[in-house]
Amino acid sequence: MDTHLAPSKAQLSKLMSLPPETPLAVLNLFEFHDRANYQPEDPEYGTDAANISGEEAYRRYGDIAGTVIQGIGGRVVFSTVAEQVLIGPESANWHVAAIMYFPSRGAFMQMMADPEFQQTSRHRKAALKRHHMIHLNGEVFWE
Repeated sequence: MDTHLAPSKAQLSKLMSLPPETPLAVLNLFEFHDRANYQPEDPEYGTDAANISGEEAYRRYGDIAGTVIQGIGGRVVFSTVAEQVLIGPESANWHVAAIMYFPSRGAFMQMMADPEFQQTSRHRKAALKRHHMIHLNGEVFWE
């Protein structure tokens, strides 16, 4: 299965080559583990703190990451339960879809480099069975 919990080197290279001042919208598709999957290097590993659902682990991530995102001018535009794949592989089992907005790609990269964000990302990785993130040009194409 394609877990896709981190960008490839080619994906990061492309991100770095795009104009940093362009606004960015991000479509996220999430599939959660039934139980959080903390790794041996995580402080929660092997403790009662690891005995939670994937969704609970993602909430831990969101509580801290949300503050970092707001601090750089980003926000969640829309988030909801994914009910059905209508076009595409029926095996896709997305639980949640979310659209986020960042005032620029540079702000997104600032978030990715933030030490607090990097540390809390362990909860995101423990939470997610699969994650697809699609970057969209954040400039309005038509209304």
